[in-house]
Amino acid sequence: MTSPTIVLILEAIIVLGLTAGAVLAQRKQFRAHGWMQGALVLANLVLIAAAMIPSFRRQSQASPPPILWIHAAFGCVTELLGIYVVLVAGLRWMPRSLAFTNYKRWMRVTLILWWITFALGAGLYFNLNGGSGSPPPSTPPAASSRITISNFSFEPKELAVSAGTEVEWVNSGGRHSIEADDGSFKSETMTAGASFRYRFTKPGVYRYFCSFHGSAGGHDMAGVITVK
Repeated sequence: MTSPTIVLILEAIIVLGLTAGAVLAQRKQFRAHGWMQGALVLANLVLIAAAMIPSFRRQSQASPPPILWIHAAFGCVTELLGIYVVLVAGLRWMPRSLAFTNYKRWMRVTLILWWITFALGAGLYFNLNGGSGSPPPSTPPAASSRITISNFSFEPKELAVSAGTEVEWVNSGGRHSIEADDGSFKSETMTAGASFRYRFTKPGVYRYFCSFHGSAGGHDMAGVITVK
């Protein structure tokens, strides 16, 4: 699973690269322009399949904000239009009945849509993950059973407690959830300022993860609690 931050950075690189490719076209470096735009459109298609579609499926199951659907719609239209432009203008694979004649207009429209989609994606990122509510109260030294959810991680990631201890997760921002690898506990979707508690009565090692940004086995946004 790819971190949402990494996906946002990769999308920024792609849209900036497409803009640089447009500059190459203006300088009449058409061969370099074609290769760059084609490679970036293909790279974005791979990113959609590998990271965005799985993330969309997870986010859409928990009452997502409207911007999720708007971003998905713009993303689909933009990617399909980008593929169409590459096939017609770059590879000449389209029959004449499906081809267009004004390359510049379509390329400019596609680039504008790409920037709009990226802006929506950035807005979605901060809406789901970067929005912060009231910061959780500072943890006293003795209250070692509190875990803060922040910056796509659990702090601390590893926690040792005694049997009978109630552990509290406090979300400082974004949408997250707590789910045990073995299914022994699971929270609802947590927004900024929300918390989840679970009392560990039996000794053992309990691994858990955020169902939006991690997965079982300690991947990405995950943590572990050792009960003595």
